[in-house]
Amino acid sequence: MLDVEVPAGVDPAGGRAARPGAAAWTQQRRPLLVAASFVVAVLLGVGLGLVWASDDPAAPDAVAVEQPDNEIVSPPLPAVPWETSRVAGRARTLTLKGNEPTTLRQPLMWLAAYEVRKKTGAATPVASDVTIPNGMLFYGAVEGVDKEHDEFWAVGMTEIRGVSAADAPDPHVWKRVGNSPWKLVGRGPTACDLIPVDLKNIWGPGACSAT
Repeated sequence: MLDVEVPAGVDPAGGRAARPGAAAWTQQRRPLLVAASFVVAVLLGVGLGLVWASDDPAAPDAVAVEQPDNEIVSPPLPAVPWETSRVAGRARTLTLKGNEPTTLRQPLMWLAAYEVRKKTGAATPVASDVTIPNGMLFYGAVEGVDKEHDEFWAVGMTEIRGVSAADAPDPHVWKRVGNSPWKLVGRGPTACDLIPVDLKNIWGPGACSAT
């Protein structure tokens, strides 16, 4: 009987190439490996999603908040008598002349109405719903080192159509620095605490009283 050399990798009994051990193991377990690969892919995707996701909670939809027209709350500044003779910190009461009462009242009324809308989220009141009775508005200033630092102050009582005194407590106090817009800085019994003492002394107690 002749000895026949069998090529490497051939099964002498069947004549078929024998699979290496690792390949045979892989072939036998192919369904399990496919399933395991799928699970790993899913877990990897979830993990990456968690890594990239923000830790912050989703922000709620922004609510549009009406902002004032800059021309309303930033009217032209009046001519001031201290422009050439400034004394920084000196308080002065101001007399409204010509169309200045209207020019001043418009931003104050707009801001008073806006404060109510901001608190309630309603579409009213608007500036035309606000009345500052005659004799109930005090206006003055504290001189600054230059016009950019002049402080203008106003305090007044308001009547707002459809709004109770509890929802819009008096007095209202407004402030403007230089050319910046008027701002409503306080309302209610403690609002006058914001006004410079020297200016309150010039106005007297009536400025912060509804009577």
